[in-house]
Amino acid sequence: MATSLSEQLKRLALPQTALLQRDKKKPSLLFEPKEAAGLKRETVYQIGLDGLEELITKDQSFEQFKNTLFHISSKKFERAVETAESNKKLDKVIRKFLLQLSPYFLLNCSHKALEWLINRYYIHEYNREELLMTIMPYHESNIFVRVIQLMKFKDQNDSWFFLKSLQKSGVHLTKQSLLTHAASDVYFLKFVGKFITLLIKQFEKPSLLTVAFNFYCAVYAGAIEYSAELNEAQITQMLPALLRGLNSDIPDYCAASYIILGRLVLKTPLTDVILNKFVEKVADAKVENLKTETVLVLLVLYQSQPHYNGVPEEACGSLVGKEWLAKVLQELSKEKYHVAPFLKALVKGCVYGGVKMDQEGHREFLKKLLAAVKFDNEFVETFLSLLLDNTKSKKQYPDHIKKWLTDIITTIERQYPDQFDNQVYKILSTTLQGKFIKRRQSLQKILKETMTVRCKFDVLDKLYHPNPTFRREAIRYLTSNYNSLRDREKEMIKSSFVDRLNDDDVTVVAETLALIKNISVLKVDALKGVLTKLTYKCQQDLKTWGSVSTEVVLMLCANSDPNDWETFVAVFPYLLPQNEEQLEAARGITQVSFVRKNSLLRKINGKLEECEKFCNNVFDSLRNDSIEVVESFVESLKQTPMEERSVLNKYLVTLILSCILPNNSSIETNVEIVAIFVKCLEGCEIRYEKGNALFYKHVAVARAGRFHIEAFLLCLKNVIVKTKKPDIDLGRVDFHEDSAFSRYFITLADALFRNSPNHKKYCLFFVNYFCKSLRSKLEFTLNLVSCGRCASAELPSECVDLIVRLLEPSKCSLLTDGEILLPFVLAMLLHESETIKTKMFKVVELLTQLEKHGYQHLFRELLNQREEIITDNDQLPLILYNYLSPSSDKNEKVVTNTEIAKTLLVKASCKENYPVYLKAKMLELLSHINTVDIFQDVAEDCLNLLKTESTRLDETQSAVILRNIMRCQPDLAPEIRLDSSIWRFIDSCVKKDNLTLTINGKNKFAAILLLEQITKDFFASLTDEVQLKLLDLVVEVATVTRNPEILPSVRHLVKIIDLDSKLILPHFTALRDVQSPKLDPNKLKRRISVVPTTDILDTLEWRKGLTALEFIQDKKKIRNIDVLLPVLFEVLKKCLDFDEQAAVEYPKQLILTSILDLGNRMDTKNLSETMFNMELIVQCIRASQNPQTHYCALLVLAFSAELFPTQVLHNIMAIFTFMGSSLLRHEDAYSFQIISRIIDTIIPILVKDGDVETISRVLRVFVDVLLDVPEHRRMPIYEQLLTKIGVSEHLYVFLLLIFESHVNHTRQKNKDDDMKRLEIAASVCREFSPKVVIQNCIHLLKYLKELPDEVETDNTTSGFGILYKTPKQFRHFKYTLIVFTSKLLASKEFVLQVAALTNEELLDLEPLYKDTIINVLTYIHRVSKIAEKNATTTHAKYWKVILHLSYDILDSVNAILTPQMFVLVVKGLMVHNFATVRRRSMELLNSKVQHTPTFFSECASEEIYVLVPPLLSIIRNVEEIPMDNEEELNVQTALLSLKLLVKLLVAEHTEKLTEILDYLTDLIKRGKVQNNVLASVLLCIAELCANLRAHAIPSLPNFMPALLKILKQQKNQESSLLLLSSVTAVQKVLETLPLFLSPYLEKLLYELAVLATKWGDEEKTQPVVNKLSTLRQQIGTSIPPRVLIPALSQSYNHLITKNSFTAITFLMEVLGENLNHLSGSEINANLPELTSFFLNALQFRTDHGTSFEQANEVEAEIITALSKLVLKLSESTFKPLYYKLFDWAARHDQKTERLITFYALSSSIAESLKSLFVLFAGHFLNNAAQILDACNTVKNETSYFGEENKDVLLLENVLKTLHAVFLYDNHKFVNKDRFQVLMQPLVDQLENSLGGVECLERRNEEVVTPAIVQFAVATADDSLWKQLNYQILLKMKHNSPSIRLISLHCLKEMVQKLGVDYLPLLPETIPVLAELLEDEEESVEKACRKAVQEMEKILGEPIEKYFKM
Repeated sequence: MATSLSEQLKRLALPQTALLQRDKKKPSLLFEPKEAAGLKRETVYQIGLDGLEELITKDQSFEQFKNTLFHISSKKFERAVETAESNKKLDKVIRKFLLQLSPYFLLNCSHKALEWLINRYYIHEYNREELLMTIMPYHESNIFVRVIQLMKFKDQNDSWFFLKSLQKSGVHLTKQSLLTHAASDVYFLKFVGKFITLLIKQFEKPSLLTVAFNFYCAVYAGAIEYSAELNEAQITQMLPALLRGLNSDIPDYCAASYIILGRLVLKTPLTDVILNKFVEKVADAKVENLKTETVLVLLVLYQSQPHYNGVPEEACGSLVGKEWLAKVLQELSKEKYHVAPFLKALVKGCVYGGVKMDQEGHREFLKKLLAAVKFDNEFVETFLSLLLDNTKSKKQYPDHIKKWLTDIITTIERQYPDQFDNQVYKILSTTLQGKFIKRRQSLQKILKETMTVRCKFDVLDKLYHPNPTFRREAIRYLTSNYNSLRDREKEMIKSSFVDRLNDDDVTVVAETLALIKNISVLKVDALKGVLTKLTYKCQQDLKTWGSVSTEVVLMLCANSDPNDWETFVAVFPYLLPQNEEQLEAARGITQVSFVRKNSLLRKINGKLEECEKFCNNVFDSLRNDSIEVVESFVESLKQTPMEERSVLNKYLVTLILSCILPNNSSIETNVEIVAIFVKCLEGCEIRYEKGNALFYKHVAVARAGRFHIEAFLLCLKNVIVKTKKPDIDLGRVDFHEDSAFSRYFITLADALFRNSPNHKKYCLFFVNYFCKSLRSKLEFTLNLVSCGRCASAELPSECVDLIVRLLEPSKCSLLTDGEILLPFVLAMLLHESETIKTKMFKVVELLTQLEKHGYQHLFRELLNQREEIITDNDQLPLILYNYLSPSSDKNEKVVTNTEIAKTLLVKASCKENYPVYLKAKMLELLSHINTVDIFQDVAEDCLNLLKTESTRLDETQSAVILRNIMRCQPDLAPEIRLDSSIWRFIDSCVKKDNLTLTINGKNKFAAILLLEQITKDFFASLTDEVQLKLLDLVVEVATVTRNPEILPSVRHLVKIIDLDSKLILPHFTALRDVQSPKLDPNKLKRRISVVPTTDILDTLEWRKGLTALEFIQDKKKIRNIDVLLPVLFEVLKKCLDFDEQAAVEYPKQLILTSILDLGNRMDTKNLSETMFNMELIVQCIRASQNPQTHYCALLVLAFSAELFPTQVLHNIMAIFTFMGSSLLRHEDAYSFQIISRIIDTIIPILVKDGDVETISRVLRVFVDVLLDVPEHRRMPIYEQLLTKIGVSEHLYVFLLLIFESHVNHTRQKNKDDDMKRLEIAASVCREFSPKVVIQNCIHLLKYLKELPDEVETDNTTSGFGILYKTPKQFRHFKYTLIVFTSKLLASKEFVLQVAALTNEELLDLEPLYKDTIINVLTYIHRVSKIAEKNATTTHAKYWKVILHLSYDILDSVNAILTPQMFVLVVKGLMVHNFATVRRRSMELLNSKVQHTPTFFSECASEEIYVLVPPLLSIIRNVEEIPMDNEEELNVQTALLSLKLLVKLLVAEHTEKLTEILDYLTDLIKRGKVQNNVLASVLLCIAELCANLRAHAIPSLPNFMPALLKILKQQKNQESSLLLLSSVTAVQKVLETLPLFLSPYLEKLLYELAVLATKWGDEEKTQPVVNKLSTLRQQIGTSIPPRVLIPALSQSYNHLITKNSFTAITFLMEVLGENLNHLSGSEINANLPELTSFFLNALQFRTDHGTSFEQANEVEAEIITALSKLVLKLSESTFKPLYYKLFDWAARHDQKTERLITFYALSSSIAESLKSLFVLFAGHFLNNAAQILDACNTVKNETSYFGEENKDVLLLENVLKTLHAVFLYDNHKFVNKDRFQVLMQPLVDQLENSLGGVECLERRNEEVVTPAIVQFAVATADDSLWKQLNYQILLKMKHNSPSIRLISLHCLKEMVQKLGVDYLPLLPETIPVLAELLEDEEESVEKACRKAVQEMEKILGEPIEKYFKM
């Protein structure tokens, strides 16, 4: 039991914690948990991906999940570490996928896809509900159970806990279980509704959802069906999906919803609100094909919901709009469907809509409906009622509605004339109030409008008038005028006469009687019926109706046949007068024909004068001796049900029957009369009264509506007296039999034995009448009470009370001994009621007092234990057991009496002349006394019961059978013989397998009860003969029975008994020997071999044999099983002899399973080879096509292989060939287990045998089916196979066979399969340890070396039978082998395996590594020679590839070597004879050092240094001239290796590396190296300098000049590796030793500047350019300014001297970098030098006669550098510098180009300093204004500089500077004075055409207009704006259109900038704009119009209105 703490912890547990703890087991759909845990993620991913690909071929919508759930990145996805939001998004994608998957769930591809989702996303935990949605429609499939077994159901609060039971059993969820749960779980109904809703949203093609819709329909309909009573919650959950489905446009969904709705409305009443919703949805049906179904569901709804009788307005509107509705209703009506309820509601809705809502459509539909559908009589009434109920008599309707109403009435009257007349009559004739009166008034109103109908109903109206006077007048009118009426009117009015006869007014009735007497208007039957009722009516109130009563009786008699019993009964009370008036009437009645001719009444003397005598005479006339009269009366009573008769009628019937019954009538006759009496009394109010009442009193009570009990009992007594007494002993009659005799006494007993004084005297009379002696009376009474058939609850008590009264002491002497009395008394002591048992003890006490009674001792014993017997019925059998058991304590008399009593009780339990219920009680009493003799006797009697043809016995009979069954006890078993009645009872009971017993109200099969009674001990106690017969009986019953409940009991019996093989052997022997019934017996005599035929299979022997085989499958313990095996093999042989093997597959499977099972149980010592016929088992495999047979045979083979390996070897290839062709291709777990078992048992035999060829042949079988083996089974199978076969020695054979298969199948169309074999082979290899893999790689290499270099002929073979069809295939085979080996050793998985090894395991691998490398190198050497030899042949390329691949193997091996071993191997390779090998080894080293620098961290420096000498020896080859290309390549590789090793060696080998540096420097100086080798040397030197650092300083004087020289040489060369290496070397040295390069800095800067100038941005020069850029940054940042500035100055001057002006850019960039990194103090310290440098540099434009463009470029770079300096200066240092620069530029008498430089610099500084620069702008403002005027062509005719381009540049620089000042003016710099200085020169620039108009337009766009606009903004003064605006307006009036356009543009920009602030300036602007709008130049006009529109948008003011003023 879980504690509260554990429950809390369980609730707090997160699913994530479990996700990361699955090492040994893992949930899986396709694999066992342990197996799944061992699978690699890649394998599972591939399975899932394959499944998805298959799904995509079926449905393209799965394509979307390829990039989500199945993306390659998902392999690394872990839900446990993802955020909640991320998981939420994932859940949406998973839900979408699972819903999409639902229709395809049963497909294998779906299982594969789910496998990935379960493995990776744990959907069985996180997305359980969505997964259940997917699988729930397939709940009866096995895969459903498999998914359920993955889930966790924590506790009973879990909504899905009901599925937990499926996990252990593995049995699918049955439909009944599902529906039972659905009926009890509201959540499940909600789940189904949600599921179906989501599916519909998801799928564009609902046709795929048939299964889902079926599931939805089955669950909802089943939940409704299985619910005892539907509750509101269930309906609420079903409503959403159901309502959506009812008007869905998906046919299946709609149809399913119709079915559910039909079930729902049939099951439970629903509210009108819900029904309205349903009807609205159904009425809005969208599926045209379901027209009939739509109407049918409406019919069902209205039929089953009688309270719902309307159609919602909206639904009604939809229905009447459907053209097909009337037609469908017509067809259904013709087919006798009950359409009335729906029609009623529909008509009601249509009338309401047509009359009250005035809807024309409703009226028209009703007309169509009348025309289409033929109403039945009842519905015409309904139709009229609805029509009348919805029309108001007082309301005035429009004419068109009146016309419609009259049309409808006329149509009905025409189509249904009779029904119409009847209904109108019924409406007009009603006397009820309420709606009936309103209905009548509405009809009268409509009839007034219908002349053709109105007239015939006037008289009818009066006949039903409330005033009786009008009714009398109408009768009188008809009396006079009836014959003048038309026939149809007569027919209609006739029925009103019946109503008038039933009138409450006696005068109306009298008038009606007079009319009927004079005119024959009613048929005799109708008149007789109403007159009969009227007679009873008169009897009940003679005072009121006496005046007409005699007339009524006389008329009734006149219209009745003399033998009419109904009239007889009705008239009879009138013949029993109580006064003179009635006597006179009675005497008159006796004179009528009816009485005179009646066989009984004609005896009446009508002349008697006294009432009493007259009545006695009437009763005397009823005496009758003919039973036919009675039978005739009884038959007539059946015509009218007793319930419809009045109490008076019932009494009269009872009275008359008792009188006319003849004396000594038989019981068979009287039983029916007694039954009629009882029925007459039922339902009547009974009057109880003490004493004897008179007949008149009885009649009076009956008239009052009550039945006097004394009257009933007197009549009953009269019947008893007239009954002939039976001659038999009533105490022994079996009242259990359903006979007339039994029913008579039972019915009388029920009626008489009641607890009332009236009854008691009649009870005693009843007993005394039929019994004479006291004993017979007692026995009769006890028999009645014991039979149990009496319905009265009072009867037992009353009977016992009667017995007590009979046994009063005064009568005891009359008692004589009887055989049945004692059993009855004891039986009554077993009564269920304690009250009855208490009363019975009073009887026992009275019996005890008898002097001569022999059972006093027994009775005293009973009385002593009275309390126990009363309280517990189980006590009496125990008491009797103790009493009747022999005992030495008892005296002889007691013993004698005991034996007598025992004999008597036994006799009563089994003899024929005892009632069966008494036998049942006796068997219960004797249940503890069980002897063979008693069992024999009772079993013999029980056999008679079992002979019955009935299949069901009642409780009493069942009790007898059950008591006999319970006697089957182990202690009696040894004495049971086959010839005894006990065995016959057992045999009969078992064979009657369909005989049902009723035990405590439940049905149970007798055979099952008996089989359950046969226990293990009982069976063991039987004799061998009986055991054999019993087992044969059980097997036969199990074989032939059709009762499914018998088989489980039989199986249980066989399972529990201790079974000896000898008992079951005869069945197998019979199975072996059975022959065809059609076979000629002569053939058998001649011993001719006969082939078995299929008719054998139908023989009883064969079927019993199969049943026996089935039984031993589950039998765990069988003794002597060794005798069975030989026979089973013989039977198996017989099965294999059949021509048609399919018919005997199941027997073969049973036999094989039995052989295997028996073999496992037997001691192996007792098993011999002769017992197991291996040939037969192999023949089973060959002959059968059934997989199950194969499995069974293979399991037997696997078992036998362990015991008899030599036999298996003879058939080994047959076994494995079958496995390859069939078994390996199956993916189920069972096949996998079979294969595993065979591999485990048979393969070791092969290995032990040691035949390699046989092993290779077996392996070939597995290789051939490699691709057909299911993917998730493949690895386990092949791993197991190879492990058993010896993986270290034989894995390579398996690989060779795969290579062969790969080569042979390469040309197939499916290219994926080509490589798949090799991928699988690699995966198989990775399943084993690295040691095994390397060993087999060595085997492969050795095999490769043994192969010839080439083959010349086709169909060549090599070891293990590998075949090469062509030489090309041979080459391909070798290529495949090498590629595979290379990839295997290099694979990531293998490397990781090696990395995971321990040190000890790694040490074990060293010899293998060496062996591998030796083999690889040997083969490389061989291949290199072949390659050289074939260099000119067609195979040259092939051998070159083979050589490279061989190197790849070497690389792969080296990649997994330890560092120490790697060093040794590489050192050895570097001194190899082949240059290629040496280079390859260095490349391996380089790769290792470059990509895994930490690889050598475990090696000591000395171990690594051993590689340097071999490298230096290779480098020294450069001194040998000349060198070929390969040697050069080797030297370069060696230098690279040396360069890479420097980092690893520098710490401990500084001196040695310094020597190497000097050596390499010397090589450069001596010019020993050139081109690419030189480049490598430079890089190596640079690397040495970078790592040696300070130790390299002494070598700089030797190295740097040589390097600078190389740079100088390369500046005129094309881009090359040497140039790149040189620049890289400089970079390395600069990084390491920047402070020691000052002697070389000036030359270095010069050379780099020149180089930087040369190379552009071409792609091939990009590396050099990037390096130079890096160098520029390094120099600027690493060289201090005190060193750099002088060097820069020198380099600058040098460049100027050399006219290398473009190279100055590099120097300025270097300086800029330096300035960016200088601090303020460093700037101040070096400011004089910088000022001097920049002043010199700024002089460039003036002093050097370069081109204008070049001057601009150089000056721009200088200004950029100077701007960087300015940003570093403070105000105090910048101000003097700037003023100095102004003076330098402007303080000259003559014009100079320095102004261009100054204003260009100022513009740049202004952009950099922004608002800070404004502080210094006043210094040059006047100068700027002057320059603006000086450069204006309008104001000056001559050019300022004499060169227009210089003037333009100066002008633009000035304008840019001013624009920047205005833009960043935050200090109100532009005051009025400065405005006046600048305004006019600025505005005048609008017309300054310097450089031409196009130049002006560009300048205006870029600088002039922006400057003027920003000038206006900076001014911020309305008065000054006005001046500025005016000047601009003047320019807009310029003669030149271009100037006008430029000025207009300026104005527009100013308006845009100032916005609404410009409004004050608008008035003076308007006239100018107006002029421009009428400008003669079209472009100006358009521009102005556009400008006006834009200004209006800006100002928010319409300007055009001012133009009209």
